[in-house]
Amino acid sequence: MAYIDDVTALGPQHVWTFDGVYTDSVGAADGTNTGLNPSAALCEGAANSVESNNTGNRVTLTTQADIDGAATNKAVGGWLRVSSIQLPPKSIYREGTTGNQYNMIMWAGNRLMLDIVSGTTVLQAFSNNVLKPSRIYHVFSRFLGGGEFALFIDGVKQSITVPTNAQTGVANIPARTAAEFADPSGATEAGNATVLLNAPTNGRYNFWTSFFDASALALTDAQIRTELFEKGALPSVTVSNQTELDALANTVRPDEPLNIRIVDNGGDLTLIADNITHDPLASIHVQWMGAEVLTYINNNGSNASIISTPNGGTVNLITPAVITAEPLIPDTEVRVYESGTINELGGIESSSTSFSAPVQANSVDVVILKEDYVYIRVNGIDMTGGDVTLPVSQQFDRNYDGD
Repeated sequence: MAYIDDVTALGPQHVWTFDGVYTDSVGAADGTNTGLNPSAALCEGAANSVESNNTGNRVTLTTQADIDGAATNKAVGGWLRVSSIQLPPKSIYREGTTGNQYNMIMWAGNRLMLDIVSGTTVLQAFSNNVLKPSRIYHVFSRFLGGGEFALFIDGVKQSITVPTNAQTGVANIPARTAAEFADPSGATEAGNATVLLNAPTNGRYNFWTSFFDASALALTDAQIRTELFEKGALPSVTVSNQTELDALANTVRPDEPLNIRIVDNGGDLTLIADNITHDPLASIHVQWMGAEVLTYINNNGSNASIISTPNGGTVNLITPAVITAEPLIPDTEVRVYESGTINELGGIESSSTSFSAPVQANSVDVVILKEDYVYIRVNGIDMTGGDVTLPVSQQFDRNYDGD
């Protein structure tokens, strides 16, 4: 399904794809552009974005009750990219100039702020990290009257809020003046204090959506992450087989929305990553586009852990761990099997005092055999927590008759 279909399936009142145009694709709030120009796309389903090149650029929306009218619940956001550390403060999106407001502002050091003013009540949420220049983000905000307010970055709810409990404390947001992207056309405030705001320099927009009352209330955290962010994220690299994944061996995948997309091959797939590591701030490490099973093995220091499955597939993420059996009587035979099978993962005919084997399975069975000694079998050893040492105490078999 196309990204636009995933977005509209959530029931937004307005969608501005900003695919080089300024129209509302599902509602009647077309934008009037002042100075923005087409630029490179930020998300799936777009051939272009739109970019504010000067501080006075803006897109003004026609007045709509379900955008800037009194709201018990509302949510709004989309894809954003800036090319530099901005001279603060920059207006990303705002409803209202003075008095009641609903703003998204780029504050000091490219830290994004959601600023909601309802009468004398001021609610603010901040991004946990600064927004890195030239990095694409999905930014999203939500207000639930009598409930919570929140700022999401790449579908992750941010933890810094004022008040700290993230509770709104008010039933609704009173009506505000017309909404605008980028440079506000009139006097502006933030947190009920007058402040000069203008457009972000080289600030790009794609696929912004607005939800109002019932549709905003119905929108879940999981949908913000999976439908709005994961299904729209552009991959850094796309692979379809082991050879293409091997080309990424010994690399660090950077801080970006989506590091590796693995295309659907029409069935189950197993891939082994060779020392492919991921920046701690990358939002998705591996995205599996199939509807079947991907077995992804983190080999030789690979550390993929954040997985996306937009088409309902399953990912078995395996990090090889070492199973060690010790102490052993020299010349002991040891066999390691995938649990419940006869699939041998490792073994030795004649050991020293210790035996170790790396395994790529979630659980294993270990068999220990030594002539004149009691047969030992341990089943279902969990390997998902990392390396495991199996303590061994071999006992002489007094009933052994040499047969």
